[in-house]
Amino acid sequence: MTTKSDERKSMKRYRKNQILKTITIKEQCTDAPSIEIKVNILTEGGQIWVQPQCYGDKNSVDGEGWPICLEIWQGRLRLIVFDDINREDPQIIDMEKARESCRSRDY
Repeated sequence: MTTKSDERKSMKRYRKNQILKTITIKEQCTDAPSIEIKVNILTEGGQIWVQPQCYGDKNSVDGEGWPICLEIWQGRLRLIVFDDINREDPQIIDMEKARESCRSRDY
């Protein structure tokens, strides 16, 4: 269990131009056991990184991985997800078809 002091120490690792926020997400299915996961959110160099507690990527030590990233690459918004801790290659999801201007008006 982390304490407020531990969280402050963790935040000091990041440069001043970065923002670190810790939130807790909760199970949404009422039929499933109730669980909570702490999630760190970090902004760095124009990217947003997400670090759910106890989740990581292949090349990071436990507790240090950031397996989710949102960024703009070559003018396109994309989501990068390291969805398998035993694989180096992430899943890259191009978000451009989710742009509001792409909505079909044929309904």
